[in-house]
Amino acid sequence: MSLDSAPRDDRAHWEARYAERGPQHDRLPSPWVIRHCLALPPDALIVDIAGGSGRHAIPLAQAGRAVVVVDFIASALEAARRRQHTLLAVAADVRMLPLAAGSVDAFVCVSFLDRTVFGSLANALRPGGWLVYETFTHRHLELVAAGRAHGPRNPAFLLEPGELRALVAPLVVREYEEGLVDDAAGVRHVAQIAAVKV
Repeated sequence: MSLDSAPRDDRAHWEARYAERGPQHDRLPSPWVIRHCLALPPDALIVDIAGGSGRHAIPLAQAGRAVVVVDFIASALEAARRRQHTLLAVAADVRMLPLAAGSVDAFVCVSFLDRTVFGSLANALRPGGWLVYETFTHRHLELVAAGRAHGPRNPAFLLEPGELRALVAPLVVREYEEGLVDDAAGVRHVAQIAAVKV
């Protein structure tokens, strides 16, 4: 589970949600995201933004990758660390990460959308660094309305058609897919992008 970008007064909502559900109720990871992350150079340090209780960070770490999971809910990070001790965890708001320019090998981000952070992520990537990103599009509301999927329901956290391509600029898009996905992680309308800093 990952976070929608939310005001600070919403932190209590997410803390309660993690406490109520626990990491055992996380959906399975996105196979598309895992596949693209495992295609990165084996020595790449992967930073999982809004990674919650480690839905993607844990399987990547179990595959031998070095992963830092970042989230603003400390209890979610503690749960991730209990499940995979090799994870590094940072409790922080993604909008305030103190990352030096050109210092990060790769970012992965799933089911989170804050349009203001893309420039900072691109700046923090080293040349040759990657962004692997998947999140919901407006069409996901159709699945929610039909009872085939859960949220998000707030249109502010849903992508317009083709929007993710524009948001990752100036990164160079190497793969982009948008549409209905039905896999181990569930049925969802998403945009998926793998982009590199050149």
